[in-house]
Amino acid sequence: MKSATAIRAFVLCLMAFWGGQVSAEPVKTAHLTTELVAEHKAVAKGGDIWIAVRHEPLKGWHTYWQNPGDTGLAPVVTWSLPDKVTVGAAQWQTPERQPYMGLVNYGYSGETYLFYKLTNGTALNDGDILPLKARIDFLVCEKVCVPETVNVSLNLPVGTPGGADRAFQKTFEVLPKPVPAGYFRKTGNIIELGFPAPDNSEMFEKPNGAYFFPITSNAVPPAADQALDTGADGFTLKATTADDKPLTGPISGVIAFPNGDSYQVTLNEGAIPLNLRGLGSLSAASGEVSVVGVIIAAGLAFVGGIILNLMPCVFPILSMKILAVSRAGQDHRLARHESLLYGAGVIISFVALAVMISVAQALGSALGWGFQLQSPFVTAALSIVMLLVALNLSGLFNIGSSVQGLGAGVAVKNPYIGAFLTGVLAVVVAAPCTAPFMATAIGVALAQGGFVSFVIFLALGIGFALPIVGLTYAITYLPGLAKRLPKPGPWMDRFKHILAVPMYLAALWMVWVFAQQVSGFGLFALIIALGLVVLGVVRTLIPAVTRPVLLGLGIVLAVVSAAQTRAVTTPAAVKADVPYETFSVERIAQLRAEGKNVMVDLTAAWCVSCKVNERLVFHTDEFAAALKTTNTVYMVGDWTNQDARISQYLSRYGRSGVPLYVWYGPKGAEPVILPQLLNKGEVIKMMGSGA
Repeated sequence: MKSATAIRAFVLCLMAFWGGQVSAEPVKTAHLTTELVAEHKAVAKGGDIWIAVRHEPLKGWHTYWQNPGDTGLAPVVTWSLPDKVTVGAAQWQTPERQPYMGLVNYGYSGETYLFYKLTNGTALNDGDILPLKARIDFLVCEKVCVPETVNVSLNLPVGTPGGADRAFQKTFEVLPKPVPAGYFRKTGNIIELGFPAPDNSEMFEKPNGAYFFPITSNAVPPAADQALDTGADGFTLKATTADDKPLTGPISGVIAFPNGDSYQVTLNEGAIPLNLRGLGSLSAASGEVSVVGVIIAAGLAFVGGIILNLMPCVFPILSMKILAVSRAGQDHRLARHESLLYGAGVIISFVALAVMISVAQALGSALGWGFQLQSPFVTAALSIVMLLVALNLSGLFNIGSSVQGLGAGVAVKNPYIGAFLTGVLAVVVAAPCTAPFMATAIGVALAQGGFVSFVIFLALGIGFALPIVGLTYAITYLPGLAKRLPKPGPWMDRFKHILAVPMYLAALWMVWVFAQQVSGFGLFALIIALGLVVLGVVRTLIPAVTRPVLLGLGIVLAVVSAAQTRAVTTPAAVKADVPYETFSVERIAQLRAEGKNVMVDLTAAWCVSCKVNERLVFHTDEFAAALKTTNTVYMVGDWTNQDARISQYLSRYGRSGVPLYVWYGPKGAEPVILPQLLNKGEVIKMMGSGA
């Protein structure tokens, strides 16, 4: 008895050492190779183990899924097992779509595993063998279809499981995962499939390219297009069926995404909830982008960067560079070096923004273009900086002499550092603006992140810096152009005084933005802080020795004021002169279900382009009249302060900042993304054509 046990243990050890002994040799036919494989090299006494039928058709041939689609046959497995050994239902890999001459089949063109859970209910001991056999009937197709019958076997030892098959486990891990039940509704020959998002599922938030493989036959025609409609908490797919006969549920199937993720889902008959539809399909920027797409996005960023120089929010900072360019005809070498350092400041700042946003997104924060101006600390600091620049242009104090003890004299004492810092400041202030071509490019950058984001922001920085750098080099290398510049004289002081005006307005604008972010006490504290800063830098009757103290107190009080944030965020930037509703994705879906049109306006107090569009388009009598005649609801969202709901909505349409204008027309039409710079006549015409 002891010798028999020893022999059995010796045989089991040999089988564990030689992995090939666990299964029989693969069976090859004219068109495919098939074998029976196990997850481990042995099955425990009274335990369970996963086994699989592994098959691989020849190149160009394919087999079929459990629902083969328009044509074909699924594999049929007939088991021959020892007594008290059972296998459960088959677990199928996610199939491929196989279009052919107007038909669409579901199947596999490569190595495929068909999984089964085996339960060992026998009383066999360690070292005994479970002889497993199966007959599999395949339909293997290329341009023609050939039926194949294969008999496979597996001698599976009883013992301690070990020696896991890595290829087996890797494939098993990507089987469709179960998710909560969804909904379906058939109206006439239109079927809608609603998929609620599981917790923490990014795929259901950005479901570009999602496709539903129905296990239930005759539920969704395989060749039918599946149109995507997103919602706040999931999405809906809509398809046209071959007939208008009622369909009884439930419907089971697999929802698959382009990145390879897939989910097993059951759809019960019922109305599609509003939170699963109503927002239309998504922008391509939220999906995968090809190399060509990155090159195109970088080109758009480059052009957008050039145009950004013409946007209103950049004018105050560029006024300082205009002065530098006006001096270019006198000191060519200094002018060229200053322009290059200005460009370096611009490019490095744009790249730094890209890195900061990518890191923040990786840590779970939803940041976008202009995010820095959502911080009251940044807007308070910019208020002080712009006020100081304005005072300097007005000649009320000299940066180099008045505050050089505080380290602020670099602008005069070292023009190179001053040029670099001007480039940095230009980028910080330019962030509230988006120029034509920029929105799509930045949306791609922030959606993709990593190297793609770096390339696009680099192109944006080069485009933004190019006009100043190019103009400076043109002046210094073209004598005829340099001679046309006015010579230095008293006019430059007058010109500086003129340029001080937009800087004062920019400082006032920053204070107004700050007011939308903090409490009343915080605003009052900032105003006092600005007064102290002025007293600290402007020559007055106040003794010179106390001025640095006043300046320091002003800066400290500004920091304190920025900490006085509002307890509840209010849409302070939204004071429309026409009736509007506060932004809500759920409300959009409800309004569309009621047959109403929706005009979405996402804005912010610091967004100059937004304010211009509101003044010229949205807050006009003509637009108000168009809302009434076209049964349109004007919906406004305020992104002055960080709002995750608005950030998520922006990302749906491949955008990373405001303004964003979306028109939802009648009858469930796809949303239309409007340009950043609006034309009132074109907007009203579009609304009227969809009424």
